[in-house]
Amino acid sequence: MYLFTGIIVAAFVFSFWKDNRSLWNPALFLLSLISIYLSVAHFFYQNGYEKVHLFFLVFTFVFLPFLLFLSGLCLIYNGVILLKREGRSKANYLSMLLGFVILIFFGIMSFRLWDRNELFSTNHFLNLLFLFTTYSYFLFGFAFAGFMLYSILYLFIPKKKSYDFIIIHGAGLLDGERVTPLLKRRIDKAIEAFRASPNPNVKLIASGGQGGDEKISEAQAICNYILEETDVSMESILLEDKSRTTYENLLFSKEVGEQFVENPCFLFVTNDYHVFRTSTYARKLKMKGDGLGCRTAGYYIPSAFIREYVALCVKMKWLFLAFYVLLSALILIAYKGIIW
Repeated sequence: MYLFTGIIVAAFVFSFWKDNRSLWNPALFLLSLISIYLSVAHFFYQNGYEKVHLFFLVFTFVFLPFLLFLSGLCLIYNGVILLKREGRSKANYLSMLLGFVILIFFGIMSFRLWDRNELFSTNHFLNLLFLFTTYSYFLFGFAFAGFMLYSILYLFIPKKKSYDFIIIHGAGLLDGERVTPLLKRRIDKAIEAFRASPNPNVKLIASGGQGGDEKISEAQAICNYILEETDVSMESILLEDKSRTTYENLLFSKEVGEQFVENPCFLFVTNDYHVFRTSTYARKLKMKGDGLGCRTAGYYIPSAFIREYVALCVKMKWLFLAFYVLLSALILIAYKGIIW
């Protein structure tokens, strides 16, 4: 147990040290936390601390499931609040949907545990359906927990302080030309970093193209806000007004920065829930630098974070497919002579 924990923790530390933006880090971080937890529980059990060991058991099998169930209810309530404040859209239903998914999981587990008619032991296909469903819950649940915990950790990683460029990621505009409260917080955070920078030549890159329902580009709206509301001069602002996605924000901003500085270092500013996934794009583009998150309205965070998670799952779809191929292979081996 202790050796396994040491190996996992060492693997996480090495991966984190090599590149804190690696997609391996969330999984290794969560595995490290779980293995440390189990090792500590085993230590108390070995040394005769029965009450302390009992606490670990209660926490694992009672308190954590209760928190998960409670989180399902809270997500549904959050979804109602979000719909009232932000209006109906597919994205705004996400937190409510996840809440129902969590509650359905408890319903499935309860039905399985209290199966008095032994349906699962006599019906192999029903048993396989339960296995597939449970596997999916744990696979995507593990990925979500790792992504969430590491995203929080990533926000607290110390920044280098000195950068050549500070990228402000665009967002939708009010009336097609004015910055939204969400975008305003990004700009204010970037200005704060700009003023604190020890590099006298640091520049801001306002990044964002013009949407179909927008009168000007998001980059121009950002620039207008900075010039109207701060003392930052136009000489310190560069515009990147072609991008349509987060990936393009970074790609085109990198191209802009490289026109002025060889091998530049960037600080990209976005909302806190969006920082880690954006950093993975920066890693893919081999950009030097860090992410900086600004505060987001509390009621908006669950839905926004779930969107980030879904986007990450789509990005890693082949890895998830590999896990399902593995499950299918194990089922075929285990049920040889029974279902085939």
